[in-house]
Amino acid sequence: MHLVLGRPDDSCCAGVLSRLLARGLPARLLSDPLAPPTRFAWRLGDAGLEYSFALDGVYPTVISSVFVRDTGWLDPAGWDPTDHAYMLAETRAVLLAWLAGLPCPVINRVSAALWYRPRMSLLGWRPLLRRAGLPTPEIVLTNDANSARDFGHQLEVNGAGGAVCTPLTGDASWLITGSTWSGLAALQELAPVCLTEPHGPTQCACIVGNRIVWDGAPPPEAAGLEPGLFRLAQAAGLDLAEVAVAPVRGGLAVVFVDQLIQLDHFHRPARERILDALVDILTGEKAHRGLTEEEAA
Repeated sequence: MHLVLGRPDDSCCAGVLSRLLARGLPARLLSDPLAPPTRFAWRLGDAGLEYSFALDGVYPTVISSVFVRDTGWLDPAGWDPTDHAYMLAETRAVLLAWLAGLPCPVINRVSAALWYRPRMSLLGWRPLLRRAGLPTPEIVLTNDANSARDFGHQLEVNGAGGAVCTPLTGDASWLITGSTWSGLAALQELAPVCLTEPHGPTQCACIVGNRIVWDGAPPPEAAGLEPGLFRLAQAAGLDLAEVAVAPVRGGLAVVFVDQLIQLDHFHRPARERILDALVDILTGEKAHRGLTEEEAA
């Protein structure tokens, strides 16, 4: 049985599930994989790991692969808030540990750091990006108004038009120029701010197993970036990740990373290739890592 862990309204889950079924393979979508009637037992002994998983609560299920898109949710109705938070945390911890020990293909079998922080900011990804040799925009994190203004002035002198304020806890961002620096200084009296150099139009790419699927024609710099993108995925333990690249002062740079890809960021041809590649990984049809999409084909 191939398991898809996620929501039925998720186009990525629906696309993978329909392709598995179209290939004549048994597959199920589970929004809450450990909830009744599922019966789950996991034994850690000297002989190794043993587990039993029964979707119908009676007959054991042999798991061929798992595609992880969501960690599930425990309905809070009838729960004390403290007890609900505890049970939700316990359930997610069990799921993380169980997936880490499965011998079958699992997308994505992530570390605890990414499991509990699935929407990291670019600053959070920066150490892995730099280790992978991938260029990134220049970033300043400071509560000092003078340091912020110096950074913005440097960008303006070089024609960037100002600095972009990018909160670490949200998706909103805004350009800081001219009179808005005084408002930013007031904010800095309360907390540090993250400033990033502006970038040009973005282009999305998806690292999916042994392939990189670009949305549209790959940029001229693609050949130089792709080895670093594979190194990024390997360092993060990801079989699937979305990145966006865009021009900055020093050339093309990675400006966005997300382990939970959004298919609506890609046009239909790229979406189809991403879903096909995912099913190839789950079924073991293409097992070589480090090839471009053209080489893997």
